[in-house]
Amino acid sequence: MKGVRACMAKGAVEDAATLLLHLWAEDPDLRGLREASVELADRFPLSDSAAEVLRTAALSSAERGLLPAAEELARREVGVRRARCQAEPTPESLTAHVGALDVLASVQRARGEDEAVEACLTEVVEWQHDHGDRAGVAWALRELGVLAIEAGDLALAGRRLTRAVSLYREQADDPPVRLARAWCWVLLACVRWAEERPTEARVLLEAALGDLGDDDAAVDVLRLLEALDSGDDLPESVPVGAEFGQLSWV
Repeated sequence: MKGVRACMAKGAVEDAATLLLHLWAEDPDLRGLREASVELADRFPLSDSAAEVLRTAALSSAERGLLPAAEELARREVGVRRARCQAEPTPESLTAHVGALDVLASVQRARGEDEAVEACLTEVVEWQHDHGDRAGVAWALRELGVLAIEAGDLALAGRRLTRAVSLYREQADDPPVRLARAWCWVLLACVRWAEERPTEARVLLEAALGDLGDDDAAVDVLRLLEALDSGDDLPESVPVGAEFGQLSWV
């Protein structure tokens, strides 16, 4: 650890980060490794390399079942990424910020901290909105809608998904937008189905089919329509689940 601190003392942040990444890969149980990783971020609060060290540290800790430590390290990475966005909001820094929030939310989900996961997504919404990324806001609202479905709050899920669809409809009508919008239609249809509003659910599923066209995913929607028309209950497995906070280290 002396070499790491010697590099930090010289201001050689890249060298210190390289050494720490090597140590995390070789011996994650090394005494003082976590503290040195946090110290690097404290000394160089806008360093992308320091943020990468914190992410590696968080994921390595999670792999070993040290979830409280992993959460704190992931939270520190979010702090660095957020500061970088505040200093220079670029597409790259914003994407890195969302990635850091995804890591944090994944650890929090593993710990059963659903409200904390929602707070991470809310931060995504705020940052994407402030920087004019309406597609990013729509995606985050969709993920918030999935969280509400998981919590059994259908009314809240419906509001969030309706807003997400509205935002997607304002985007250029290219294939990625149509695909994203289609799955919002599907999720919203499942909400209406669960609310015992089958006519609305059918209209929404048909809208999804219109967006999907010949995509292979249309088969899942057709199966849902068949189940709806036969009067069956909503299948337990919705075709689209959460994407945010789903990183796995097992």
